[in-house]
Amino acid sequence: MKHFFSLSLLIAGCLLFSQVSYGESQEEHAPKTPLDAVKLREQLSLARGGSGPEGAWPRTVTCQQEEYDFRSDALRVEERTFVVKAKPLRIIPHAVGVAEILWAICPRERIVAFNEFAADSESCFIADQVKKAGPVFQSKQTELVIGYRPDLVFTVFYSGADFKEKLNQAKIPYFDLGYFGTIDSINKQILLIGKLIGEERNAEALVKTVDTQMRNLQAKLPKVSRPLRVLYYDQGGYVPGKSSNFDSICEIIHVVNVGAEQGIKSWSQIDYETLLKWNPDIIVVPKESGLKEQLMGNQMLSHVSAIQSGKVYYVPGVYLRVASQYMVLSANLLAGVVYESAF
Repeated sequence: MKHFFSLSLLIAGCLLFSQVSYGESQEEHAPKTPLDAVKLREQLSLARGGSGPEGAWPRTVTCQQEEYDFRSDALRVEERTFVVKAKPLRIIPHAVGVAEILWAICPRERIVAFNEFAADSESCFIADQVKKAGPVFQSKQTELVIGYRPDLVFTVFYSGADFKEKLNQAKIPYFDLGYFGTIDSINKQILLIGKLIGEERNAEALVKTVDTQMRNLQAKLPKVSRPLRVLYYDQGGYVPGKSSNFDSICEIIHVVNVGAEQGIKSWSQIDYETLLKWNPDIIVVPKESGLKEQLMGNQMLSHVSAIQSGKVYYVPGVYLRVASQYMVLSANLLAGVVYESAF
């Protein structure tokens, strides 16, 4: 279970990536992608929907929120109501994905501090900008967060209960965004965040960009006789299932997530015999994990289609676990990997 939670934490992360640096340690080249990756990233990084009269404050926001029940390995939906007394001007995100959304839709001077992972180029697309903007706090430094005097902190499903309790004690307003891992749930979170901070038009503009670019990407995908079956294999033999962001990425580019196909809901650990039985067409593994060499060199797995055809690929891990609007960027990259001869 401890390993499961560490993988869940990684879902919210994202990694700075460029075509020059892609796969250096594995001597692989960046794949050609359906859409221009640099331009797409720029479009997803700043959304402005025009000016107009603001809504009234205070405001009451009601939403349907997804919560993950780790005991039953299932999602449940809860209705929540949150009162925002005044337009938040000092905002702190406690997760990478939330920081990336805010960076795109919120005037950046209103983001007064960032989680340490948002400043890590191996964890976040906007790490360079975060380092310049600062300040940066460690995930459990609640006292430091309180000291920044935020008027709204955004937490997520893996933000610790102790962290939230200390915010309560200090009378720091926080809103827990719960669980989100699919492109649809991320779009809902973007719109919800927009309402909570008074940037509805920017949030709508970002969602429109996500939807438009997703359609543009799908229009460029090749026609195939049957969907390719892709397995994402992580450290320790963990693979993602139906409720993961990876499954949503696979749906965007019309491939089958083998983990979901085989009945996995969130994450599950498999052995080599199971991998052999599932026989994926393509396997993707996190960059710098060493897993490609392990899989390719294992005699038991020599009859797996992906290994026989040499279709085991290193991909920067964040593209497999992204939890923000950059999921479209991930889908674009994965399309370049699985349809390598089409672009």
